[in-house]
Amino acid sequence: MSQYRTHTKGYQNQIHKDRNHIDHIIRNRYMGPEHHHDHDSKRNHHLKQILKQQIECGTYKKGDFLPTEKELMEKYELSRVTVRQAMTNLVQSGYARARRGIGTDVVYEKVEEQMEGVISFTEEMKKHHIEMQTTYCKMELISPGETVARSLQIPLTEPCYCLKRVRNAVGKPMVYTITYLKKICELPTEPEPYMESLYQYLWEEHGIYIESGRDTLEAALPSEEVQKALKIDAQMPIFIRTRQTFRKGGEVFEYSICYYPGNRYKYTVEL
Repeated sequence: MSQYRTHTKGYQNQIHKDRNHIDHIIRNRYMGPEHHHDHDSKRNHHLKQILKQQIECGTYKKGDFLPTEKELMEKYELSRVTVRQAMTNLVQSGYARARRGIGTDVVYEKVEEQMEGVISFTEEMKKHHIEMQTTYCKMELISPGETVARSLQIPLTEPCYCLKRVRNAVGKPMVYTITYLKKICELPTEPEPYMESLYQYLWEEHGIYIESGRDTLEAALPSEEVQKALKIDAQMPIFIRTRQTFRKGGEVFEYSICYYPGNRYKYTVEL
């Protein structure tokens, strides 16, 4: 069986651009001769950002060793103090670890989802032995707009449930989800029932079983709402997964839009 990694064109172009121009950016924009002590903080910040980008785009993978202090000093014409501070900040951010007498290796790794069937975010994280937290949760009964009504196959006059959640893994926002559910029974609007797996709750408490689903993936830049939810800037590429799920007999039950930060998530499709 072949394995294909789904990467969006926009995200690939961004990675390619980062790799090709990274040295030029550092040398000509940020890493000029160090004449002023108050520039050190800005320089170590930019070096940290560049190393983070290299790790996130795969130049350095988990387990790889980063260049030594001496190599970074020579390559970017920086002082030892500036390089050391940048590396310390990188370690504190959870991207690398310092190993005395050996060097600094990468510990950062994207969460990879195997697209093998309908599975909840909670269940997917458990497969990776990653602890998940819900940091924002809001459930309400709303009047659907045209897109939602069409996706749920209900009239505009029929109310539906809207559940918004931010799910964290390893202490960072991993997905912002807006889920619309067809009103086939009364669901509570307090957040407590939805802090863990939605599919498990629906099955155990209401007997609602998701038999199949359809996912569509695309790339985009985040809206202000998504930036705030995922704590990312406006230029960070995101994956958007639009999902429809179906009950027995092909009845549409769920329409959801999930936003994933491109630097923390990847998909693998088994064909």
